[in-house]
Amino acid sequence: MGKIYRQAVMAVIVNEESKVLIGYSPRDKSYKFPQGGLEAKESLLQGIERELMEELDYQLFDDYILQVYDEKVRYPFPPDCHPVYMGQELSIVKIKHRPEANVSPQDDEFDELLWILPEELETYNYEYRSDAYKQALFICGLL
Repeated sequence: MGKIYRQAVMAVIVNEESKVLIGYSPRDKSYKFPQGGLEAKESLLQGIERELMEELDYQLFDDYILQVYDEKVRYPFPPDCHPVYMGQELSIVKIKHRPEANVSPQDDEFDELLWILPEELETYNYEYRSDAYKQALFICGLL
């Protein structure tokens, strides 16, 4: 059986200055949005709530979910990166940031977090995810 795209979800968190949250992943040696694979029988919202808590200690409240998009973006992994998956197919959840919310790296996923203007994303190394991330920001109406 050939490799497949992993079903995943990503958060585009937007603050009051219209900046989005990205983080540097020492594991991937690049910047990325908070994201992760969906577990069996997990809904998109359950998945993003879990990922945000695991990665950022960020508690998501339903009132701050701006949009869950039907359209997905995908990117391939580098060759021989994963034994099962050829890449990720991401559902996008746009979230309004709560200024009082805690946002701090919780595991080895991120070691630096930045709020950037969407058009500044190009100045950061985001590797093989570049086309998918630009498309996601376009879908969210941010580019």
